[in-house]
Amino acid sequence: MKNDKKKFKTMKNRALGASKEANLNPGDLVSWKTWSMDLLCESFETKEGLLIEIIEENRLENIVLIGKILPFGASEYDFIPLFSLTKTNKGD
Repeated sequence: MKNDKKKFKTMKNRALGASKEANLNPGDLVSWKTWSMDLLCESFETKEGLLIEIIEENRLENIVLIGKILPFGASEYDFIPLFSLTKTNKGD
């Protein structure tokens, strides 16, 4: 089996999360799922926020696209991988 390192270096997938980058822009409302830990149980919770910026980071010699997000009701930014984000159309 031939090991071809070039097959992953196309424009379509130049970075992890590149397929989501075309559909997301700073200023979009986004949602993502995260663990919610309570004293009684653990479950998945959907969080929402405003996409502030798309950042490229090098992680283990690979490019990963990260969304800088201001979650609703929070005063600090969250940094979530772009492949975990979904654009929302909620207006309220």
